[in-house]
Amino acid sequence: MWLFLWRASLLYIFPLLMWGYCRIQGIAFVELDTGVNSHKWLVLAAYLVYVLLWLLANRYLVLFLRQRGRK
Repeated sequence: MWLFLWRASLLYIFPLLMWGYCRIQGIAFVELDTGVNSHKWLVLAAYLVYVLLWLLANRYLVLFLRQRGRK
């Protein structure tokens, strides 16, 4: 179950980032959707940083689970 949520986080983190950005900036989603491209680039950059961190962490998680399974 936890592994599924970890893998699915690549999908559900993007809407959470958009929601959080709107809350922090105090703007409506419509403004983010149709507004200035700088908002969109910031959300996309935050998502790409998350994906990079996820890839690094996933490598170690897979190694840990493989070693744990051998014992």
